[in-house]
Amino acid sequence: MASAELIHELHDSRLVAVLRSQTAEEAMLTAKSAASAGVKFVEVTLSVPGALEVIAALARESTVHVGAGTVLSKKQAEAAITAGAQFVVSPSSELDLIAICHGADVACYPGAATATEIYAAARAGADLVKIFPADCLGGPNFIRQMAGPFPEIRFMVSGGVSLTNVKEYVHAGVTGICLGSAFLANTLADQGERGLVNEIKEFVKFVARAKSQK
Repeated sequence: MASAELIHELHDSRLVAVLRSQTAEEAMLTAKSAASAGVKFVEVTLSVPGALEVIAALARESTVHVGAGTVLSKKQAEAAITAGAQFVVSPSSELDLIAICHGADVACYPGAATATEIYAAARAGADLVKIFPADCLGGPNFIRQMAGPFPEIRFMVSGGVSLTNVKEYVHAGVTGICLGSAFLANTLADQGERGLVNEIKEFVKFVARAKSQK
């Protein structure tokens, strides 16, 4: 899928499950649970043991769009793309990854935490600018403030997403809303696969309801 089409589909569905699991098996189970709940995008952080193999397996299964997270170098980006990642995400402003991703028609989402970083990422060609950590920066209010001077920039948010603020993020026009790795891992540990699916379904419902109210 071309990166422009991928962005369009992400904006339609909004949610991204971020996997920072302790094992490859846990990552696969979490991805399966997210897909069962209706989430179409999964980000596998490169801190997951065997992350590239997990990305490759999810890419082969084609049940979700899979990307690589916590990508901090050109070498990592190239390896993730080779494994089948459809998008590459960084927590920081790794702008040198954008050209590598675009050369492979893969979407690139560098991180930003200030207006200067946001604009620099946009000028460099970022497909989305990842606001991280979103909760510490002001959450939905920060997005609304940044949308004033930068109305054409599309955002992803990561950090502190919850049922109490996901509606605000949708109404603020955020394209990618990340379900945090700690939330996913803790829910899986405490409630098992069925409980995780049910919890994620609530986010899917809230997003659908928020979109209908815009």
